[in-house]
Amino acid sequence: MAVTGGAAPIYVGYRWWRRHQREQQILQELDEVNDEALQIPEHLDPQLAALARQTHRLRLELETPVRRIRAPLLSETPWARRQRCDEYDAALYEVRQAIWEWLRSLRRLGVKERRLLGDLGLSVAPFRRLLFGCDRTDDVWEQVVYARAPNLDLVWTEVRRTISELERFERALLSAPVDPYR
Repeated sequence: MAVTGGAAPIYVGYRWWRRHQREQQILQELDEVNDEALQIPEHLDPQLAALARQTHRLRLELETPVRRIRAPLLSETPWARRQRCDEYDAALYEVRQAIWEWLRSLRRLGVKERRLLGDLGLSVAPFRRLLFGCDRTDDVWEQVVYARAPNLDLVWTEVRRTISELERFERALLSAPVDPYR
C-alpha cells in the first residue's frame, strides 16, 4: 500500500514536468518561427505592400491562442478551468477575425494584383483550415462542469502550418517582379 501511495505523487509530478517541457518547447519554436520581419521593397505596389504588412501582422497574431493554452491542473476548480478555456476561445475568436479581415483584404485587390498572386503560386486554401480546425469542442453552447481543454499539440500543428504558409506568402509577395510601368 505504501508503494502505491508514493507512486501517485511521482507520476503526477512526472506528468506535470513532461507537460511543462512540451509547453516550453512549443513556445521556443514559436519564438523562432516569428523572429524575423521581412523588409518591404520599394518597388512593390502600395496595395501589395499593405497586404505584406497585414500578412506579417497576422503571422504575429497567430501566436496568441498558443500562448494562452495552459494544461489544466488536477486541483483546478471547474470555474478556473472554464475561465482558462474562455481565454483560449477569446484568443481563437480574435485570430479568426484577423484571418477573415486578411481574406477580405485579398478580395479587395485589383484584378492585376490577384493575377500576380496567382502567378506567384499563392492561394487562400491553406488558411481556411485554421478557421475551424482549432475548436475545443463541436458544441457551441458547451455547458459542462469541466470544460474540455484545448489540445496543445493539435493547435500548435495548425498554427505552425499556417504561420509557415503566411511566411511563404509574405516572401513570395515581397519577391514579386518589378513593374516597369508603375
